[in-house]
Amino acid sequence: MNRDFKFLADTTPHKKPGMKVSLRKPKKQHVLAFAAISTLLVTFINLAPDSASANRSDETPLLALPELPAKQPVEQSASLTTNISTTMSWQLPPDIQSQQVDTKLPVNPEPKGEWQTVKVKRGNNLARIFARLGISPDQLHEIMQLGKTTKRLKKLYPGETFRVRIHTPETQGKTSHKKKQLEELVYDFDVANSLRVLNTANGFRAEKITKELEVRQKHVVGKIDDSLFLAGQRAGMSDNLIMELAGIFGWAVDFALDIRKGDHFTVIHEEYYLDGKKVKNGNIIAAEFTNNKNTYRAVQYTDAKGRAGYFTPEGNSMRKAFLRTPVAFSRISSRYGMRRHPTLNKMRAHKGVDYAAPRGTPIRATGDGKIVHRGRKGGYGKVVILRHGSSYQTLYAHMSNYDRNARMGRQVKQGQIIGYVGSTGRATGSHLHYEFRVNGVHRNPLRVRLPKASPIAKKYRNDFKQVAQPLIAQLDLLNSNLAALQQN
Repeated sequence: MNRDFKFLADTTPHKKPGMKVSLRKPKKQHVLAFAAISTLLVTFINLAPDSASANRSDETPLLALPELPAKQPVEQSASLTTNISTTMSWQLPPDIQSQQVDTKLPVNPEPKGEWQTVKVKRGNNLARIFARLGISPDQLHEIMQLGKTTKRLKKLYPGETFRVRIHTPETQGKTSHKKKQLEELVYDFDVANSLRVLNTANGFRAEKITKELEVRQKHVVGKIDDSLFLAGQRAGMSDNLIMELAGIFGWAVDFALDIRKGDHFTVIHEEYYLDGKKVKNGNIIAAEFTNNKNTYRAVQYTDAKGRAGYFTPEGNSMRKAFLRTPVAFSRISSRYGMRRHPTLNKMRAHKGVDYAAPRGTPIRATGDGKIVHRGRKGGYGKVVILRHGSSYQTLYAHMSNYDRNARMGRQVKQGQIIGYVGSTGRATGSHLHYEFRVNGVHRNPLRVRLPKASPIAKKYRNDFKQVAQPLIAQLDLLNSNLAALQQN
């Protein structure tokens, strides 16, 4: 250090004769401070942007180096500058200096193929549809091997639609119809649920997509002047809601025989909305029906095990072991007892009840049971016989056809469709012949005492009351408002 800065100490000018010169050596700390300030200034200049330098080119520097002595040796001055620059001067690495930020977002490639909507026709299945579209059977096999998620595709019904995205790869400049590839399939099997099958690099992947629906309550009030069906339509009820209302009170009211003018009903049911738009009706959650001055009330309740049913406000089941009628909104054309046979033209015992209805009208099982006969049986024509437990049997005759789910030996639920009204066997017109047997003995279906179903279990009683009381209060309020309107 002493050697490098020796010139700072040697500042004696050429002495003229007769002239006194008094010089003082610079202190060591002054030299070090000067070196530090110089180093910082060089570093600041190297790091400053070019634009800043350009802007300040014509301005007075904020910090200027002190001038060196005029008669300082040139070689020593160069040595000082070289030492300072070599020791402290630095710059950003070249790769960081040249790096530029790319503000452009990555663009996803367009999905391959074009969308088209497929409508299921009568007699179609997924294999026939894929063959018509030119999709390889291997892809169909791969999709159906995905398990329960794609099992729903095995049961497509006429009128349903789904969408497919198909890609046609090029083969030597030409397209091959036999090598079309399915890229995506979307099947909306109801308003809230969809099935999506996607072709990925690792094969097909399937997922169920569920949309969250908003549930609202709506009430309906109607008065019967002619029939329940027409009264329900005037009140704005859908056909399904009218059928559900008839099913709830079907154990107590024979809608083919007991309906009177002036009967009225009140219904509270759910509605489902998606994005503020109504998409479907929900279940009836509470209802009241007044028939011939007798009032019946029902409340829907679902227990902790997911078992749902309709019960009276006291907790007794609305559903008895059997429905009164197997055909909705029909009329009785022949009652139980002695009569003149329409085709044999002689008196014979009629051991059932005939319900006149148009050909093709659905026939419902009046109780849970097992199909013990399904086929032709003499004058009955096409017939289904159900066994309910060990004591009861019901018979449904003159069918035009059987329901495809009502097969021999299968269990059926109360209200399940087992066939359709026709005129097979000894029948002069389209109707259903219905018989009810107890321990093998025919009984009058219109008068037989029907066993009751189980009431609310004791462990669910308190929970049921909490659900039922607000709904019963709503029914009371609706009825009081209706009565006030009628008086005015």
